Amino acid sequence: MTEMITIIAVGVGLAGLILNGQKNIREDMKSLREDMKSLDARFEKLESRMGTMERQQAKLEGLLEGLREAISGRAPASR
Repeated sequence: MTEMITIIAVGVGLAGLILNGQKNIREDMKSLREDMKSLDARFEKLESRMGTMERQQAKLEGLLEGLREAISGRAPASR
């Protein structure tokens, strides 16, 4: 009889540990999802800023080519 009580007690103890572990994992996953959403928003902002910088760089390159052409009096070499 005491063996049966011991077995049941061990089973209940293990079930408690497993359930607690699952709860902690769920909380960690929820936190990770929130972190991922934050990172997604930051990446979107970075992509937008990079697009703006690419357009500005292209504009500057065009201005420099025009300046070279104006100074030298000839068309730039084709690429």
